[in-house]
Amino acid sequence: MLRLLLAPILALAVMTAGGAAPIDRQAVVTRHNVHNTRIDPESALTIGNGDFALTVDVTGLQGLERIYLDNGLPLETRATWSWHEFSNTEGYTLADASGPIDFHGRKILYPIRQNTPAGRYFRENPQPMPLGQLSFTLFGEPLRTEDIAGVDQTLDLWTGVVTSRLLVRGEPLEVLTTAHGSAAVVGVEARSPLIARGDLQVRLRFPYAYRTSIAHKPPFIWEQPDKHTTTLNPIAPDRARLDRVSDTTRYTTDLRWTSPATLVEAAPHDFRLRATEGDTLAFTCAFADATNPAPAESFTTTRASSAEAWRTYWTEGGLVDLSTATDPRAKELERRILLSLYLMRVNYAGAFPPAETGLQHLSWFGKHNSEVYFLHAAQFYQWGHVDLLEKGLAWYRRILPLGVAQARAEGFTGVRWPKMSGLDGRPSPGGINPYIIWNQPNPIYLAELVYRAKPTPATLALYHDLVFESANFLASFAHRDSDTGIYHLGPPLKNVTESTHPELVRNPTFEVAFWHYGLALAQQWRERLGLPPEPLWADVIAHLAPLPTTPGPDGPLYLEIEGVEDIFAPGKRGIPTSMLLALGYLPATSKVDVATARRTFHLINERNGLDRWLSWLGTLGDLARLRVLRLLEREELGVGELARALQLPQSTVSRH
Repeated sequence: MLRLLLAPILALAVMTAGGAAPIDRQAVVTRHNVHNTRIDPESALTIGNGDFALTVDVTGLQGLERIYLDNGLPLETRATWSWHEFSNTEGYTLADASGPIDFHGRKILYPIRQNTPAGRYFRENPQPMPLGQLSFTLFGEPLRTEDIAGVDQTLDLWTGVVTSRLLVRGEPLEVLTTAHGSAAVVGVEARSPLIARGDLQVRLRFPYAYRTSIAHKPPFIWEQPDKHTTTLNPIAPDRARLDRVSDTTRYTTDLRWTSPATLVEAAPHDFRLRATEGDTLAFTCAFADATNPAPAESFTTTRASSAEAWRTYWTEGGLVDLSTATDPRAKELERRILLSLYLMRVNYAGAFPPAETGLQHLSWFGKHNSEVYFLHAAQFYQWGHVDLLEKGLAWYRRILPLGVAQARAEGFTGVRWPKMSGLDGRPSPGGINPYIIWNQPNPIYLAELVYRAKPTPATLALYHDLVFESANFLASFAHRDSDTGIYHLGPPLKNVTESTHPELVRNPTFEVAFWHYGLALAQQWRERLGLPPEPLWADVIAHLAPLPTTPGPDGPLYLEIEGVEDIFAPGKRGIPTSMLLALGYLPATSKVDVATARRTFHLINERNGLDRWLSWLGTLGDLARLRVLRLLEREELGVGELARALQLPQSTVSRH
C-alpha cells in the first residue's frame, strides 16, 4: 500500500529522477511551521504526544476560550486516560436502552433506544474529563482580545514548541509552550515587563466536566463549583499538588515553577501563579491519574523531551520531499502531508483510539468510533510508525473479553467490537450503531499490517486471539440459506453510507468484500501458525454471496446494495460510492472483478465528477479516491485527472 500511496504522489509532483541525496528532513518539516499573525479561532495550535494534548490560542495559553469555541477550534487539555461519568442515580443498565430486533427468526437485544433516559445516559457516559485550563490575567482580570496586538506566533513542527510573541497593552510578552514527549505534562515559559510588575499572572482553573447535552464541541461546565473539589497541597517552595475529584474521577495536577513565584487559591478551582522576582514565569503542570501521581519536571527537561520525541518521529518514519517538483501544486501537497503527519501523532498515537476529532475536542461525546479506526490508524503502518499503530490496537486486545461476552449475549461466537464506546469498551446506544458491521473486520486488517511490518512469531502470538475471535464473529454473523447454501449479510444491518433502512440492506458490496477479505486473512494466520484451515471460515469464504451487480451499457456494474438497482438510472447524479471501497479500502481479491470495478468507477466519475463525491462528512469521498490509486496499477490515468481526484487546488487557506 505504501507503493500505491507514493506512486501517484510522485506522478503528480513530476519529481526529477536524479534525486539520490538523502532528504534534509529538518528542512522539509520546518518549512511548514505554522505561523499566526492575528487572533484566528480556526488556527488554534495543538501540541502533544498522542496520549496528551493541549490546544492554545495566540497567547500560547487558553484564555480566549469562548471566542475560539464559538468561532473555531476549542482550547482544551486532554489525556486518553482521563474519563468522567455523571452519577447514574437511576441505576440504568444497558438493557434499559435496548430493544428486540429480528435476526433471521431469532430475537436479539440491540441497544437501539437512544432517546430513552437510559439511552441518553449511556450515549453521554462516560465522556473524557477536561483537565486544567491555563490562561493569563491582567490586573486580576482575564486577558481580552482588545488587550492584544502585534501577534507573531509559530509552531515549530520539528520540536513541538509554540513561540508566541505579542503586545499586551503595548508591553511585549513572549511565551514558549511545549508538551512532554510521552507524559501528560505541559511546560510554559513566559517573559514580560508586566510579569515583573506583578500585573500579568498565570491562571489555572478546573471545570466540573463537559456539558454533554451537546454531542459535538461541548463547552465546559464552570458554574457548578459545588459538584467537584480541588485541594491545594503545598509540597515545596517551588512545587504544589492539586488533588481533583469530580464524581468518581480522581486525578492530580503537579505544579513546579523554576522561577521565583507563589501559588495562591483565588476561588474554588481557580489558582494564580505570580512571579515574585524577575520578568519570567517558567513552570510545568503534570496531570496524572490519582492512583499513579507523577511529579512535574522542569520546563527545560520538558522542552528537551518534546524535542527528542519529535526528532525521533521525523527521522525514523517515512517522509516526502517535493521541493524539486515542477508541478505548482506540489508545495501544497507537501504541506498537507507534513501537517497531517504532525496532527496524527499529536491526536491519534495514544493507548486509546479517540473520537474522530482526536484530542483536540469532543465529537460524539468523545467516544471512539471503531468503523473509522482503520482510516486514522493504518497510516502509521504506511509511514513506518507501526509501533504507534500497536499502541491503539492494544486497547482492542484489552477489551476482547467484553466483546466476546457481547457476541455471546447476542447468540454469536467470537468477538463483537463496540461501534461507539469510551475507554471502558461498553457499547453506546444508537439507532444506527448496532447495525453497523464494517468495523468488525478492521482489527484483522490492522493486525495484518503489523505482521507485514514485523513478520515474526511474536507478532502472531500477540495478535492471533484478536484475529481469530474477529473471524469467528464474521463467520457466525453471516446467515446461511439452507436451500442454496449461500451465506448472506443482512438484513438487518446498516451499510457504510448509513442511508438505507436496516431491514432493506442485504449483501452490500463493500461489507461482503470485507467479510471475504477478513476471513481469508484469518485463514492465512492459521497457516502461519501451523494450524489447519477453520472449516466454517472456509465454507463462508467459498459460499459467501456474490457482490451484487446490475447490467450496464458496457457490462456489469457493482451495486451498493443487493436489489437497489435504480442508483444508475439514466441521468441520475449523486450515485452512492461505497461499492468502490471494495477495491480501494481493500486490496484486490478474488471476490472483486477488476473490469466491473473499473466500469463502475468510470460511470460514477462521469455522473458525479471527481470534484463531487457524494458521501457523509466527505470521508467516503476520500476513501473512493483510494479507488483511483488502486486502478492506477491497471490503467493509465492522466496527471491532471489524478490531481482532480485528490482535490489539490493551486492554493488553500493555511489552517493548522
